[in-house]
Amino acid sequence: MIIGQSPQAMKVKKMIREIAKTDDNALIIGEEGSGKQFIAKEIHNRSRHKNRPFIVLNCTAVGETITEADLFGEKIEGPMGVERKVGLLEQAKKGLLYLENVHELKTEYQLKFINVLKERKFQKLGEKAFIEANFRVIASTTEENISKMDTFRKDLLSMLNTFTMIIPSLKKRKQDIPIFFIHFLQEYCAEFGHEVPPVPAELFESLMEYEWPGNIHELQNAVRNLVLMSPEGTLSIEYLPFEVKRHPFEILDDHELPDAVGEIEKYLIKKSLRRFAGNQSKAARVLNISEAALRYKMKKYGLTRKAF
Repeated sequence: MIIGQSPQAMKVKKMIREIAKTDDNALIIGEEGSGKQFIAKEIHNRSRHKNRPFIVLNCTAVGETITEADLFGEKIEGPMGVERKVGLLEQAKKGLLYLENVHELKTEYQLKFINVLKERKFQKLGEKAFIEANFRVIASTTEENISKMDTFRKDLLSMLNTFTMIIPSLKKRKQDIPIFFIHFLQEYCAEFGHEVPPVPAELFESLMEYEWPGNIHELQNAVRNLVLMSPEGTLSIEYLPFEVKRHPFEILDDHELPDAVGEIEKYLIKKSLRRFAGNQSKAARVLNISEAALRYKMKKYGLTRKAF
């Protein structure tokens, strides 16, 4: 299920529906945590191959912890006879192979994938027979300008981006934040056996002000943290895993009314004088008071001309 009602979310939902109708390869571009793998899985689940495997290959690890034998499989002859290792490509048979962080695929493996996608077949290591590469590929990247990368082959890109989806960051679809929040809140309350608590207005304000560099994944973790750490039946803003922007008037919480009014006056006068480099005539005009009143208040609050 794709969550959100923003124009950006509706566009993503439409693209998922259309791409799922085909067997073509696709490229998903988006920031870390924006839900690229989830979207690839959603495309697969809506396709006619939904009951077939969905195999994830992290391209960052290819050539490191993931070997060529892990990819293509291997025929091993030993004292106990012949053993055939099933590789990731074979595991994806008639299903979907998801290439995560495809921009980090080493050049030598880019060439191998070009050959597989071009010939639609591959060989296990140690075997002469070919295996049919009858799987769909959806790749993802955080590189918005992958087509301009010198380290990524243009011919491989052209094989992958029959369809290209650009996933908007959470800060570009902020109207979806409350929808995501409620979804994750209900999910984690159910998981931990809690009643869904009321959501304080100040909590929503903080969620909307934050930039969410980790996108949906960061928001999900933030909600989990709130549910686990807040006293049961409540949601406490102090357990948000980022610094909350406080309202500027909160510094006046412990002031009596005359003192609070004085602090506000002092702040606005200083701001106006700084704006006009100490020009009292212009500052008074903006503040809608007389120059005489301005000078009186400057003297009252100890604001000297030299300070501006």
